[in-house]
Amino acid sequence: MKPEEDPWLKNAHKNAELLNRENKKLSVLTNPIRENLPLITKYQDFWNQAKLITSLFKELKPLAKRDRDLLWNQFNVLCREVKEKQKTEYRTLESLSQGHFDEITNLVEHARLPIDAPPPEIQELVERGQMLKNAGDILGKFKHEMLAKHKKSCFDHIQKIRKTHDAAWVSIKAGKPRQQSETESRIRRNLEKNYERYRKAAGALENFQIGRGHIRTFLATCENTEKAAQATIQLEETEVRIKDIEEGIRKLEKWIAEDERMLKGT
Repeated sequence: MKPEEDPWLKNAHKNAELLNRENKKLSVLTNPIRENLPLITKYQDFWNQAKLITSLFKELKPLAKRDRDLLWNQFNVLCREVKEKQKTEYRTLESLSQGHFDEITNLVEHARLPIDAPPPEIQELVERGQMLKNAGDILGKFKHEMLAKHKKSCFDHIQKIRKTHDAAWVSIKAGKPRQQSETESRIRRNLEKNYERYRKAAGALENFQIGRGHIRTFLATCENTEKAAQATIQLEETEVRIKDIEEGIRKLEKWIAEDERMLKGT
């Protein structure tokens, strides 16, 4: 029997080719496609593919020892490369995160109302409220550059100070004419609706961005012309949806800011 006719060798060669293709896909993912996501999920696509390859090494039989050793070595080189990248990026992220944490904490502390002091004047409360808003804006803008412990600490700190501001506004408004209550209620209802719309839009935007990344990865390794064409159309449609959602989020941010200003003036 000729070597090329040997069933064991044919299957072993077929399995080696499959693993080689999967290693090539893994190679494409060594540069993260989720650049704007936290470090913990930034390389998630790489490690998902690595998990698949690990399973294939266990399941695919037969496989010539020489091919197995070569492919396994290629696989491990890629994994070590990404682990080193993550370590380096984590050290960089830790320093960057600390900077954002310090800036946000400083703003929140300036927004803090003095303890055991007379109720603040409206102008003072507005000014301190703006500092607190600025702190929240920075947290929202740079959350992907912050460690989880720093984000949680900042969020909890902002919420704590916000409660004291809300209580101060309640105290100030207690003596205002009753007819303003309907306007305030309407504004609060609008705010609650827009907060919920913003939350859903932000979630949808993240999902579409992740989907866009998967399509780009697929296109980078796809050798089927027809499937690549379909994926390209899907990518274009996804880009349009992302732009629409981003525009909607900008409008919601504007409406929320206007209602928050009106609420402070009621």
